[in-house]
Amino acid sequence: MNQDALQTVFINPAQAKAAIAGQIAPYCKAQWQNGIERLRVTIEPEEDAKTVQQGRFYWGVILVQISEQARIEGQLYTVDAWHELFKRQHLPRVKRRAYVAGKPRPVITTTIGTTKGLSVKKMSAFIEKVIAFGATELGVRFSETRWENYR
Repeated sequence: MNQDALQTVFINPAQAKAAIAGQIAPYCKAQWQNGIERLRVTIEPEEDAKTVQQGRFYWGVILVQISEQARIEGQLYTVDAWHELFKRQHLPRVKRRAYVAGKPRPVITTTIGTTKGLSVKKMSAFIEKVIAFGATELGVRFSETRWENYR
């Protein structure tokens, strides 16, 4: 995001109306007076900023405890190896179309999904699936199973 960008959160219609009149309109006017020709406004649902906390919990607690306790045919694996398994098990495949020089048609590739960019709700569901698999299939005993309690 541009350092001069305006960012605000609307929590109800009255606050949104006040913010548009009191913040957005004056901001736009000032930018145009400073020679900016075009401005863009994007309004979208805001996700709770908990995904960083979820990521720390997933990598720092869940995957560490799985990598320390779980064995497949007697072998321990790294947190990265376990993460790769869980991505393949629980995240959707992503298809991408790209035109490649020399090819008459677009090339379609499929990759494994990623946890980056998952909403709080989807990341919570992913973590729950990993914990369930770790506990039932691998026999892992977790010290904590709720990311909300992890700091």
